[in-house]
Amino acid sequence: MGGLFAALDASGGALNVYSQALGAEQQNVANASTPGYAVQNVSIQPLGIPGNGLPAGDFIQISSPDAAFADAQVRAASSEASESQTQASTLSPVNQLFDITGTSGILAALQQFGTAFSSLATSPNDPALGNAALNAASNVALAFQSTAGSLATQETEVDSQIESTVSEINSLAARISQLNAQASGETEVDPATGASLRSTLDQLSSLVDINVETNPNGTVSVLAGGQLPLVLGDQAFTLTADPTAAAGSQITSSGGGNSPQTFSGQLGALLQVRNGTFGVLLGSGANAGTLNTLTSGFATNVNTLLTSGVTATGAAGVPLFTWDQANPHLAAATLAIDPTVTPSALGLASTGANGTANGIANQLAALPASNAAGDQIGGLSAESYFAAIAASIGQQLSDATNASTTAQTTLTAARNARQQQIGVSLDQEAVNVTADERAYQASAQVISVLNNLTLDTVNILTPTSS
Repeated sequence: MGGLFAALDASGGALNVYSQALGAEQQNVANASTPGYAVQNVSIQPLGIPGNGLPAGDFIQISSPDAAFADAQVRAASSEASESQTQASTLSPVNQLFDITGTSGILAALQQFGTAFSSLATSPNDPALGNAALNAASNVALAFQSTAGSLATQETEVDSQIESTVSEINSLAARISQLNAQASGETEVDPATGASLRSTLDQLSSLVDINVETNPNGTVSVLAGGQLPLVLGDQAFTLTADPTAAAGSQITSSGGGNSPQTFSGQLGALLQVRNGTFGVLLGSGANAGTLNTLTSGFATNVNTLLTSGVTATGAAGVPLFTWDQANPHLAAATLAIDPTVTPSALGLASTGANGTANGIANQLAALPASNAAGDQIGGLSAESYFAAIAASIGQQLSDATNASTTAQTTLTAARNARQQQIGVSLDQEAVNVTADERAYQASAQVISVLNNLTLDTVNILTPTSS
């Protein structure tokens, strides 16, 4: 009888093992499309072959692949792809403001200014041509104002996106801390918890580059930018954004730490455009920025020429352009023409031994493209200076677009590689389920046979009444 009971016990254990295996495999099938889910690999040690200090008899081991390296590759690639894509999409509207074809914007206005004064030079005393020249000058001012206004609006939008991105980062960090608390309370990490954690970390890595350290209890510690504490155990730290602060101090953590000079991911791209594009163009305080340098340089040259000349009546010429000279970074936004200036007040005649009635008008006509030492702005003509600004922005956009294509390819490859390592193969699961179902049925059949044998034995050994 002892042998029968031992056999029943062993068969019951086998039935339980195969039941657990089927449960794990069914969970694999159900979560085959769940983001971040790692396949549960089932290992069944057969009856009578103990191992690793485990007792004799059927037992089961369920584990998931170690994907720490693959996860790190996916997250790094995700940060780079998001960074370049965000840069490209943010720089595109900036690039559109700097039309180098001469059909619109600042370059068109500068060229039309030269054309208008060239026409005026042919007849300096013609009121209609004089008004056309003043209109052309006014259009130059409007072109600079419009460009500066659009850039300021876009900069404000980027600042809003920075704050929104930081808010989203904080939400994901709070979610990770909750999953950490859940994981630390489990004797074994639930595959569903692991999937949620992996998926949330992937989302976070697209927003900002992160360093992730997995702890023995299944929780993770996360640093943003490699330096700022974001999640430690079940505690999430809040990031705060101040886009107007100096580069390197715009993002801080309630957990302390020194902010890195640069970030990656969506946040890194927005900060880079904010500091490296808008900051360079618009400047701040005493830093004029390239757009304002062009503005004040051209306006100063125009005023200098006009005040060096005389009118048809011999009166001294007057300056035409006005702007906020006390705040260099506001030159483009405040550029205008003096509304009191009339065509007759323009000092179009040059003075001296070689003075002519249209000497200044001719110089004004040539000014936008002039490379004369006195006409240059930063060593370039006004048109060339504008072209240099446009080329810089165009190069930034081109670099970001090319990087986006490459980074997306890298990210796809990293995701595919990780999927090969941790993903569920439905074909393999079908094979495993079939094998385990047959083993389960066989164990059940053995139990049925042993049960009948036990009953028969009991009946044989039980005395009958006479």
